[in-house]
Amino acid sequence: MSAKEDTIALLRAAITNEQEQLLNQLLIELNINEISEDTFQLLLLKIQASNLTIFNMTKALEAQEIIDHVLSNKIGE
Repeated sequence: MSAKEDTIALLRAAITNEQEQLLNQLLIELNINEISEDTFQLLLLKIQASNLTIFNMTKALEAQEIIDHVLSNKIGE
């Protein structure tokens, strides 16, 4: 693997780990000591889908903020 591929793999693993930790923390807060592996994986998929939606909305928000900034500051003036 190249350094670039290693970095991508590490980032993907870190994201997955963070999602699993979030789910585990939610289960602890709900006082749920045990669930089936299928249920855990289903919940994890829901978190991943939500993260993708939030990521896309964040990109759109950032783009809109840049557009608003450029329009309000009129580049070159």
